[in-house]
Amino acid sequence: MVEMALTHSPAELTDESLVAAAREGDREAFGILIDRYRDTAYAYAASLIGNREDAEDIVQEAFVRAYVALWRFRAGSQWAAWLMRIVQNLCRDAIRRRTVRRTTELTPDRPDQSPTPEQQILEIEGRRVLVESVIKLHEKFRVPLVMRYSHQQSYKEIALAVGIPESTVVGRLAGALRILRRQLQGVEL
Repeated sequence: MVEMALTHSPAELTDESLVAAAREGDREAFGILIDRYRDTAYAYAASLIGNREDAEDIVQEAFVRAYVALWRFRAGSQWAAWLMRIVQNLCRDAIRRRTVRRTTELTPDRPDQSPTPEQQILEIEGRRVLVESVIKLHEKFRVPLVMRYSHQQSYKEIALAVGIPESTVVGRLAGALRILRRQLQGVEL
């Protein structure tokens, strides 16, 4: 058994070395991989599934499946990309099973402010219109947008999760905002 995690700091260890150690039974090495990619996997799942609780369940399932299937992981591949494909497949399966229910929260609640009832109605209606517009976006625009603005993921994290270059992430975010601007022009609340 390789106990790499005990002799090096987690930041010094590469994904390849952690996967190799985990394959040999080092659970601590796999734990470091979980810590390293939990937030990115969650943001990706939440952006695809649109529900926080379901995203948490999917991420847990993804790590379990990744651990069980470590022997199938090809050396030389990127472990993070492989994990994100597992997350993506689980999300697609969950969406297929789901009948009706799609929510995406784009703005956090602000309990420290007390808006008037009129302001609350306008805020709820505005959020509903925005969420409907985001849901209508093509997946290639919606996923980076939600990961960036709802889950505060970096361009690099989004690029890794989606499997595209960072420059493409920037372009898709700009495109998504342009589309939303056009869709929301003339909408009165």
